[in-house]
Amino acid sequence: MDLITDWRWEVTDWIHSKGSDQWDSTGLSRDEFQRRISRSIEAGETWLALDNSGEPVGTIAIDLVPDEGLWTGDELSKSYIVHRMMVPRSHAGQGIGKEMIAFAEDLARSHGRQYLVLDAWNTNKSLHEYYESLGFKYVRTVSDHWTPSATLFEKEVSNYDPNVKGPDINPTPFKDKGR
Repeated sequence: MDLITDWRWEVTDWIHSKGSDQWDSTGLSRDEFQRRISRSIEAGETWLALDNSGEPVGTIAIDLVPDEGLWTGDELSKSYIVHRMMVPRSHAGQGIGKEMIAFAEDLARSHGRQYLVLDAWNTNKSLHEYYESLGFKYVRTVSDHWTPSATLFEKEVSNYDPNVKGPDINPTPFKDKGR
């Protein structure tokens, strides 16, 4: 958990050096981020990408736990949600993010989910372009939402088979402290 938290702050510093306000003071505190990660790890929703020597080179969470008010029930019933995908700067530009999205797509397909969905920071246009380069399509931006990460994207899972039925998962709703 500490490794993922450290990566989050490393990526935050890098994003800020590029002029983005993503994960500024309106984002999660370190303690709240660790609380989210801990819950996600315990629920089996967080994965580490490893290189050929077994070194962690990225992380992704794939779950059914949305931030309230972003997605409709119909959208969520067909989707897995991608959260907290990060690659440490020392491994950036090697296609690790693309591979993690491919893994998420494989998981969604095997569980009968037609889409991957995610929310991105509203003002981080470079991040929007990155997700679009991975095949995500812009859905909408939810205005007046409590989170500044309310620009929504979806990716249809390749080779989706509507006859595949995945596990019956009942996610535990999660709220940040103070919300």
